[in-house]
Amino acid sequence: MANNTVTVSGMFGAGHTYFADSPVVINISGLAWPGDSPFNIVRVEVLHNNQVVGDFRAETGGQSRISFDISSALRAIWIDEDFRDEVADAQTAAEGNTAELWRRGYLHYYLRIYTEYLSSDDGGVYTVTQCEDEDGHTDIPGGQCLLGGLTEWERSLITEAADADVAHWEHTGVRNGDASTKPTSTPERVGRDSITSWVDVNTNGTQSIFFPANTVPQDDDTPSAAAGWDGHAPIVLRDTQPYTDFLFVNRRGAVETCSGQMLEAMEINVATTKYSRVERPAFTPTRTLITISKEGRRSWSMSSGAQTREWAEWWTLEFLMARRHWMLYQGRYVPVTVEPAKKNTSIYDRAKQQMPSVEFTVTLALEG
Repeated sequence: MANNTVTVSGMFGAGHTYFADSPVVINISGLAWPGDSPFNIVRVEVLHNNQVVGDFRAETGGQSRISFDISSALRAIWIDEDFRDEVADAQTAAEGNTAELWRRGYLHYYLRIYTEYLSSDDGGVYTVTQCEDEDGHTDIPGGQCLLGGLTEWERSLITEAADADVAHWEHTGVRNGDASTKPTSTPERVGRDSITSWVDVNTNGTQSIFFPANTVPQDDDTPSAAAGWDGHAPIVLRDTQPYTDFLFVNRRGAVETCSGQMLEAMEINVATTKYSRVERPAFTPTRTLITISKEGRRSWSMSSGAQTREWAEWWTLEFLMARRHWMLYQGRYVPVTVEPAKKNTSIYDRAKQQMPSVEFTVTLALEG
């Protein structure tokens, strides 16, 4: 049977870039159905590197138009991202005096669209035809996706589908480009040995630049979206402040940097297991208990330090809610887990005059 010609539109398209964690809606129109189909089904395959990463089906009721949200398939493309190269570049920057660059490219995808029907004779699902787009492609050119997503607030500001394209957010004068989520109202406060970063969304992908906080990046080290970076340069605290450096993956998939203040508390939990051992030889077998210990996990109590309300919100909604964290421990960035010190974090209280701080517990995600 000849291919149907369909029109694919919406928050989608060749050359467009979308966050994989944001809704990516495609509209399919121009569908045609034979008159004897009891159930008219559209099937959409999302492919990346010739692998199907998403398979969607829906019954149309004979209508010629249908929409799908393919964001779950785009998230699957990024499922194995490990960030090792970006963490390594941050480590190199922390050890040296020059900026280190890491660029993570976009991932491309394309579509295959089929029309199917459910047979009333044997209950089987059969393909009627593979659709092609207006240019005659059966492998319909898709777009490209970037790890991360827009917040609900940002989505509420989207009035047109084109505004959801990452390109709409590129080079808009926002500090650190568009992949960073750090506030712009006040400078970032970091420790003397800390590193900071620019995170830029550009035509090639996400660009992260890490450099020591007490150095000034050269012009060729600074992404184009970070123009005017000197107005947001970190404030270097005095050396007596015990700060610890962190890397974490923010909600837009970018590796951000921050520094937490070490509180005077450290715990070591040693796990022990009891076993019952039979002592032989003996006229009467006896049993004794032994314990085998292994090195426990170390935990530290830390704080963001005194922050403005905007920065306290950032620490709570970005740093505490991030899924991946690394801490500078004995000269290397190692994976850690971060948990809030309290079930409820108070961002501000008008009855109190002091600045808020966000406290949390850090545990090594390694077991010896």
